[in-house]
This record gives sequence, structure tokens and C-alpha cells, in this order.
Amino acid sequence: MTQDMTIEDGKDRLLIEAAEWLIQISSGEATRDDAEELARWRAQSTDHDDAFRKVASIHTLTRAMTDDKGPVLDRRAVLTGGSVLAAVVGAFGIVRPPLSLWPSLAELMADHRTAAGERYAFKPVAGVEVEMNSRTSLSLADAGRGITLISGEAFVSAHLPDGLFSVETAASKMTTRSAAFNVRSLSGIVTVACTRGSVDCQVSGAREQISAGEQLAIAADGDRSRTRIDPGKMAAWRQGLLIFEGTPLADVVEQINLYRPGRIMLTDAALGRRPVNGVFHTNRIENTVAQIQQALGLQIRHLPGGVLLMG
Repeated sequence: MTQDMTIEDGKDRLLIEAAEWLIQISSGEATRDDAEELARWRAQSTDHDDAFRKVASIHTLTRAMTDDKGPVLDRRAVLTGGSVLAAVVGAFGIVRPPLSLWPSLAELMADHRTAAGERYAFKPVAGVEVEMNSRTSLSLADAGRGITLISGEAFVSAHLPDGLFSVETAASKMTTRSAAFNVRSLSGIVTVACTRGSVDCQVSGAREQISAGEQLAIAADGDRSRTRIDPGKMAAWRQGLLIFEGTPLADVVEQINLYRPGRIMLTDAALGRRPVNGVFHTNRIENTVAQIQQALGLQIRHLPGGVLLMG
């Protein structure tokens, strides 16, 4: 149940290309040939021309808001460094940001959020401890007897003799009286891995129970798959490690994106199915990117806003 982390949304791709054109044209080094090539690019379709117009208008707005007033847009960390690419994605608002380059509205309103490279643990009620992974957002529910995982990853250890603790995502709900389990919600796919006890999972009206050493993966359409896991490896992030054994590159990229600003995108869906093996340190995540690049013979292109195109 691999989620392809590729740039295949036409509008996202056109906006990135338009941003690159604007950066080149406004660099002070553009030539007449560049201008003519840009004109040909815009003439390919109305979508191409609309993308460039949107980029140019947002770039102009960004400059107007920052000139003589300081970095106004940095107050919410919505636009990073006033970069053109960040301004482009700003045109979509914050309800569902393309490429996940900044927190969505739901994430901004969460009770608890962690930044890239940050972890946080808390006890919502007696008998329950929740540890949040990097770039994770969640809110409290049911007077502390539950949480809603908006995005990211959390490890829950619960022992409630007199009640249940719940973890809810967009399309599923997990409950337990006594268990330790890991929940990850990335790009519409939820994985629940039990390391102790048992967890009841409710998906689209159906109910499944997983026990220690089992994982349930839930797709956005409700499709489910159950697998056996090594409990220690699944929650290795708590010790600052990522352990991959034949893991599809698309899944690896999803996890790496938790630990770094910006976004890594694959340029080819087929590439996302290539297996990755290795043990990597989350506090040296850029080394992980370089090691995977070398191991798979990949090319990486750096774009503004911390975006990496891997292919």
C-alpha cells in the first residue's frame, strides 16, 4: 500500500516550473533567448499561462508586503525567506497546502505541534503517555481520553483499567484499554502498529483488532492490509533511528519528509517502488538523503523552499 510521492498533479508541476521561470527571468542574468523560451512555455496552454500569471502576481504582492516593512509574511512562517516558490504555494491558502510545504489550517489549530527535528511527550490523562514524532500535529479529545492525529506520527502507551483511550484520524479510529502502539498518518495513509496488548481499529464501519507484532495499513479509500512486524523496528524513531528493509522508496521519502523542512518529491512514480535497505539517524537526515541518492544512483535537483526533486 505504497503512496507515490511524485509530482504528478499538473497544477503543482506547472506552478513549480513557473516559479523557476520567474526566478530565472528576474535574476538579472536572463537573455533574449530566455525570454523567447519563456514565451513559448507560456503559449503551450492556458494552464501554463495562468500558472505564470499567478506566480508573477503573488511575487509582486510578496515584494509589496515586505518592502520597507520587514519580513511581514515571516510572522506565521507561512512563507520561508520570501522565496518565490513559497510565495507561489501561498496562492493556494493554508487549508490544504500543495506539497505540504507549510502547516495546514488544521495543523495550525492543533493543541500540540512539533517542528522538523523536534519530539514531544505528554500525559493527557493518568495512565496514558503520548510521544509525538517530528512534524506532527494532534488535538485532545474526550477530556483527554483521546487524541485526534491530524498528521505525522505518535506512539501511545496506555493502561486504563476503568476506561478506553482512543486515537482518531480522518478515516479511522483506534481504541484500547491497555496497549502500546504507533500511529502514522501521512498523505492519506494511516498505519497502526501494535507493540504490546491489543488495539481495536474501526474503518468505514468495519472493525479489526490487531495484537502485538501486527500492523494495519489503511488507505484513503478504506482499503486495509494486515502484516506482521518487528515491534522494535517500527518505533525505532523514538531512539532517533529509521530502519528500512526492502521498503519502497516512496514510503521512505514520506518518512524522511517528517524530519526536514521543505519537501522531497520523486519525479517518477516507478522510482517510488524501488526497495531501500539501511539504518539511518534522524538527527542527520541530510546524510540519509545523500546515502540513498548514492545507493540508488539518483539525481537530486534543489529548488527554493527546501524542495528537492529526486529522480
